[in-house]
Amino acid sequence: MKIALLQLNARLGDPEGNGRRVEAAYAEAVAAGAELVLAPELAIPGYLAEDRLWEQGLRRRIERESHRLAALSGAVPLLFGTARPAPSGRLWNELWWCEGGALRHCAHKRVLPSYDIFDEHRYFEPDPAPQPLVDFRGHRIGLSICEDLWADPQLGNAPVGYGVDPIADLAAAGATLILNGSASPSGLGSYLPPDRSAPWAIPSKDAQRNRLLPGLAQKHAVPIAYASRVGAESWLLFDGGSGLALPDGRWQGCAPFHEGLLLVDTGKPGEAWRPVAEGAWLRTALVMGIRDNLAKQGLEALVLGLSGGIDSAVAAALAVEALGPDRVLGVALPTRFSSGESSGLAEQQAQHLGMGFLHINVDEPFAGFTAALEQALPGRAFSLTDENLQSRCRGSLLMALTSEPEVHQRLGTGRVAVLNTGNKSEAATGYFTLYGDGIGAFAPLGDCLKARVYAVARELGEAVPRGVVERPPTAELRPGQTDEASLLPYAQLDAILGAALEAQRPEEGLADDLALLLDGPALDQARASLPRILGLLRRTEFKRRQLPFAFKVSPKAFGAGRRIPLTAL
Repeated sequence: MKIALLQLNARLGDPEGNGRRVEAAYAEAVAAGAELVLAPELAIPGYLAEDRLWEQGLRRRIERESHRLAALSGAVPLLFGTARPAPSGRLWNELWWCEGGALRHCAHKRVLPSYDIFDEHRYFEPDPAPQPLVDFRGHRIGLSICEDLWADPQLGNAPVGYGVDPIADLAAAGATLILNGSASPSGLGSYLPPDRSAPWAIPSKDAQRNRLLPGLAQKHAVPIAYASRVGAESWLLFDGGSGLALPDGRWQGCAPFHEGLLLVDTGKPGEAWRPVAEGAWLRTALVMGIRDNLAKQGLEALVLGLSGGIDSAVAAALAVEALGPDRVLGVALPTRFSSGESSGLAEQQAQHLGMGFLHINVDEPFAGFTAALEQALPGRAFSLTDENLQSRCRGSLLMALTSEPEVHQRLGTGRVAVLNTGNKSEAATGYFTLYGDGIGAFAPLGDCLKARVYAVARELGEAVPRGVVERPPTAELRPGQTDEASLLPYAQLDAILGAALEAQRPEEGLADDLALLLDGPALDQARASLPRILGLLRRTEFKRRQLPFAFKVSPKAFGAGRRIPLTAL
């Protein structure tokens, strides 16, 4: 059977716009010879519109658009994800089979994830009953939705047992083909230093799908067609990964992040799964996240501090790739402690990328703040207060530029936001200034440990000046300052955070875990620093709550998937 898998980018709360995308892709698929067309989970409301799903007006629009699509279906079945009210007052997460102008079959999602970023029980009602098969063109077809795939106790990755296995139920009922409409956020595995491995490391979503989809097809001796969405929704990044898993363990799939349709055929052979390169995946995912978030939030241009450091340089290059150079403005904001090298590298990169560039000396507002403090507190000495003041002066000026008419003229739009340039290593340890370098609409690098920022820089090539990559990271807030002197060498810090935070290893065994990641003096230093780093991680939650959201690229990101009470020790 020729099956068209629609890998689409939905907009949350826009059932009419999403319906038009499904309609156009369905027409294209039929013209291409598809015998069946499958769209992703919740293709009509978008995954996941969260508390907007309680709005009665939106619920009516979702159902109206779903029936409109059903009415235009022809002899080729159109399957898409949607939602309707359940008797409980919550919703059914549904997969509709539409054919001949009507809704012919409907399957309910049976397994609702409620871990990490997922909270589906808040909105949906699980269906405990096995879903009936659909007879079509000599096939007995089983319908399933996203997490239904992941409930297998051997192949799934859920941290809790579900007690049901929808795919096994469909296979036991005699399914000869299983379809799954999905909306599966993607991400890399827990961080490991180069050329290191650990049995407890969490694999990437790509590796998990590689195990799951061909594994299920082999286990149950049935082809599994999988259609998943692409695009970014706030912190979540969807890379698609749609394809057909065959019972021999082979795969028919498309490249990640591709929006459009993939035509697969159960009668044709597949190929071996092609692993995704980490650096290339990360670059593409972050660019998509910037572009999609701006478009879906009604923003069109970005301003960011360009310090001559690695984080701002990578963020600037990604922003230019996402929006084009005419919609990005980099700003050098030196004080008396900034080196000429920093401003020079910032300007060099801006010229290379073709983006706008401003140079604003922050010493005057900084001096004004310190003078006011000295007047109230005569004889005060230079301290952390002064370091934070420099950062807050920079933050205030960047925010001011977003509403400045001349900046709007330069960027060609008044819809301008500040792009946060912080990374996860800093966020984990609280090594940032609230209301200073903690500002911005969102943080593309906020879930990237420092090592992954460098990995993206290498992927970006000449877009990031070599001088930026080679210089020691520094905030330049006092003479001779470097990040690693203030914190810990990033190689050791990221090894700790990769194990403790991203792989969620027990604290009492971390010293042993680090022996798989580091050697010699570096291992000794990391072990000696464990109490301090873990203490910083616990004590700085209040600061992270006030950061812009970060694009989730790891198994455990700060934000909705890591709910730590501010008052817990």
